[in-house]
Amino acid sequence: MRRSINAFLTALSVLAAPLDALRAQALDSVPRPLVSQPMLAMQAVDKARAHWRAGRLAQALQAIEAGLREEPQDLSLRFMRGSLLYESGRVDESRLQFIELAEQFPELAEIHNNLASLHARAGELELARLSLERALQAQPAYALAWENLAAVLARQSVEAIKRAQQHVGAAEKTRMEVKLKSASELSERLLKP
Repeated sequence: MRRSINAFLTALSVLAAPLDALRAQALDSVPRPLVSQPMLAMQAVDKARAHWRAGRLAQALQAIEAGLREEPQDLSLRFMRGSLLYESGRVDESRLQFIELAEQFPELAEIHNNLASLHARAGELELARLSLERALQAQPAYALAWENLAAVLARQSVEAIKRAQQHVGAAEKTRMEVKLKSASELSERLLKP
């Protein structure tokens, strides 16, 4: 993943990638400051990035919070805060942060993609699908959002087949098992990093 925190794949499967690689990818997704005092915001982002790279999430979050006290509307600080909250295990707070950002910046596909990953992690695949569709409306060439949408749709197809199995007779169960196996294999292949 190039412009997202890659939480999407974390939510749907166990990642085999090393933590350092994920941390670097997440750092790359943080937008540059859009503020009245860009130097102040950039300093806070740079300080937080250094802490994040060193694995000091609490200090990284403190640096972002300090920057937000000075520049509460800064996109890069708020985006990074959402990412750090996620990385710190504060998923509900992260989700609220990205919901707020998605409402204020509907044109930024990365925000919708990250929000989709949080919805997927919560098992809300329909909300994840809708967020990814918004990301693709904002940026139709966003390959990662297309990839994530395929994974969500594959996962939804597995769930639909499981629901269908509850409503078929014994003779049709075998046919449904074949479909479920195929859909599950596709879903697993799509979810691999």
